[in-house]
Amino acid sequence: MLKSMTGFGRGEYDSEEFTIRVEIKSVNSRYTDLNVKLPRFLNPLEDRIRKEIIKNINRGKIDVFITAAYEMGDNCTLKVDGALAMAYHKALAEIGTAIGADSGTINKAQEILYLAKTPDVINVKEALFDVESVWPCVQGAVTQALQGLMEMRSKEGENIKQDFIRREEIISGLVDEIEKRSPLVVSEYQEKLHQRLSELLESEKIKVEPERVLQEVAIFADRTAVTEEITRLRSHLKQFREILESKVPVGRKLDFLIQEFNREVNTIGSKANDYAMAQIVVDLKAEIEKIREQVQNIE
Repeated sequence: MLKSMTGFGRGEYDSEEFTIRVEIKSVNSRYTDLNVKLPRFLNPLEDRIRKEIIKNINRGKIDVFITAAYEMGDNCTLKVDGALAMAYHKALAEIGTAIGADSGTINKAQEILYLAKTPDVINVKEALFDVESVWPCVQGAVTQALQGLMEMRSKEGENIKQDFIRREEIISGLVDEIEKRSPLVVSEYQEKLHQRLSELLESEKIKVEPERVLQEVAIFADRTAVTEEITRLRSHLKQFREILESKVPVGRKLDFLIQEFNREVNTIGSKANDYAMAQIVVDLKAEIEKIREQVQNIE
């Protein structure tokens, strides 16, 4: 089954003690590029989260966003930095003196509220968080997000596969046209050659040996023959159809195979001493390019 590298999935877990949200987004990339953003208290689980994702995704740029919160309960204590509070208090008194304010006019309640909001005067100290106890919850949310992501990648991959099948049929038809046209190119060349020689003989009274004409036609036929290229193209098309039914990631295989398609078509184009064949080659290149663009998004 073809899988796209583009997808999105979301997972979550909720309880009175612990809440987590997981979002996974992936786009196409030549390699596996995994970025995980999560709360600091879940950092010990990052390696496990990465392994869960890599088990299911082979290629792509993957961004994982995790938000989580837990009920601290008795795990939380507050510590007041008295020395820092006193330093702020003295600074406020100096400011009052500088502007001529009477120290008795300072509202103590307001000063306390102000100092409580001052950075680092009150510090929250948390006890060690037991990440092992929440790992099953985290794993479940990650798995849920992965399932949504993979379903989207599979659905998009199936759409791309159907497009590939249609374009493979078009390419096969164009190859058939080239095969039919190729012998006609030689016979038309032979006919034109005879016509030109006849005109030359009439005007210049020159005698040309028939063997020489046949030799010239044979050289042209050999130079413009595309039988080998057609055979290889059909072999590549057969392999292309087989790869589309594969159950393993095939993006890199398809990328290489498309390069082989282009190589054979370019060779046919260089040999095509005929306007009609040149037009078919242009159509072939256009279809192959459309496949190549889509292949860049296949896992």
